[in-house]
Amino acid sequence: MSIHQPDFWPWAGLFNKIATSDKFVVFDCVQAPRGKSWFSRNRILLQGGPAWITLPIYRSSNQKIFEVRINDEVNYRAKHLGTLRQAYAKTYYFQEVFDFVEGLYAAEHQFARDFSLSIISAVCRRLNIRTEFVEVRDLIPDSRISALRGNDLVLEICLAAKATSYLSGTGCLDFIKPEDFLLNKVSFEFQEFVQNEYPQPGCSTFHPSMSILDVLFCVGFRKTEEIIKGVLNS
Repeated sequence: MSIHQPDFWPWAGLFNKIATSDKFVVFDCVQAPRGKSWFSRNRILLQGGPAWITLPIYRSSNQKIFEVRINDEVNYRAKHLGTLRQAYAKTYYFQEVFDFVEGLYAAEHQFARDFSLSIISAVCRRLNIRTEFVEVRDLIPDSRISALRGNDLVLEICLAAKATSYLSGTGCLDFIKPEDFLLNKVSFEFQEFVQNEYPQPGCSTFHPSMSILDVLFCVGFRKTEEIIKGVLNS
């Protein structure tokens, strides 16, 4: 099992995490990031270098992730699609991927987490990732979530989901305690995903950790699936 917040057009590593898990818990019950974060933006390649693609959101104090609304006063759909066309129109897989992306932008979403989750779910389906998605608030009541922090909250989610193993990222090294999981008969391991390099047209050097958009446009759905599942032939 794994847990993660619904990032905006996340990188291949998150999809690897989902693909490696039998159950993926959507973690949207904690305070939304106050500053710039992966929750509302990610990186693509534009004119040979990294550039940001950002989802406009309304910000207020003490918002939970699931409460953050999209700012529809900004015409982000046309802007994003125009930027993607400018960035990747010359790639071999452009039209196939662009049609897929355009379809996702055609849907109406009020909340940022809903839009990002629709993206993540749709990409998983196209990449043949069959992992079960679970909402954290279906596992634990809000009152219990508010009473827990860090390691204790993650462990509680695992126990509520009846997980026998937990796959963790490395961004939690400052608070996670693997021994607590083992004491509760939940095996613990850190994700070990090394992204294979792939051709990025117009770039003299490889830029790792781009949004999944970059992988899809550069190598198409089939090769992206191989990269995510770690079976790309060299």
